[in-house]
Amino acid sequence: MREQIFSGIFGYDIKYSLSPAIQNTMSRLAGVNLCYGRFDVPPEKFTVAFNGFKALKIKGANITQPYKINVLDHVDRLSGDAELIGSVNTVNLEKDGSYSGYNTDVIGFIKAVRYEFKEGLKDKKITVLGAGGASRAIIYALIKESAKDVLIINRNIEKAMILKEDAEIWKRVLQSGSTVLYSGFNLDDALSRATLENSDIIVNTVTPSSESGELIKQFFLENLSDKKSLPLLMDISYSAEAARLLNSMGKKTLMSVNGLSMLFFQAIESFYIWTGKRIDFNALKEALPV
Repeated sequence: MREQIFSGIFGYDIKYSLSPAIQNTMSRLAGVNLCYGRFDVPPEKFTVAFNGFKALKIKGANITQPYKINVLDHVDRLSGDAELIGSVNTVNLEKDGSYSGYNTDVIGFIKAVRYEFKEGLKDKKITVLGAGGASRAIIYALIKESAKDVLIINRNIEKAMILKEDAEIWKRVLQSGSTVLYSGFNLDDALSRATLENSDIIVNTVTPSSESGELIKQFFLENLSDKKSLPLLMDISYSAEAARLLNSMGKKTLMSVNGLSMLFFQAIESFYIWTGKRIDFNALKEALPV
């Protein structure tokens, strides 16, 4: 009889999550007895819930918003990438009984860009919308892959500035020559505007239904209306709200994609951490058409 492996996803208001379907499909493809559930936990109960998860010695978990930073205080060690980024999306029970935190969003994003746009990030000019937890892994990935210019645009310019300062540390550690700039949505900085208008790829990490998401839509549709075509656009969300944003901007982009492929690629890495088995992306996509 195969050993049963228990895992699941921690988040808040995550009824939409496709992670259970993805992980359980990979379990079937790999011939692994993985039981993957959904831990939809309100913020005031996260600590108690996660401590219960550890007490039960459950094998692993994915961590989504708003707990990717909170969980840092509840694991015993971090992978190199997770420690630098300050964000965890995958937790694993090690053989010695301790829990380690990983960040598979980095490799998930890198592989998704290659898959969707048929090109890498080296020497590219990238604009990242948002400066929250999700954008940290994105910007780290850009620096790791030696993107030429990275522009962070955020409603709260102080948060963008702090992220830029962290990015400078990542540059030194990774020995990257990437240039990192930051700006508010008003783009008073001429250099920032020039960087945006010459970007190869724009990555949106802001929840489309939020107030900031509405500002992003308005900004692009009004302030850049004189451009014949916007660059390649990736929204890392795969929600219905993200689809509406992409549809509204689709005619103004060379190509626009949602975050579904990124979700698949990071899930494949998480599954590998827990089981030692790596699932082929195309096999997963064929088995789970969404």
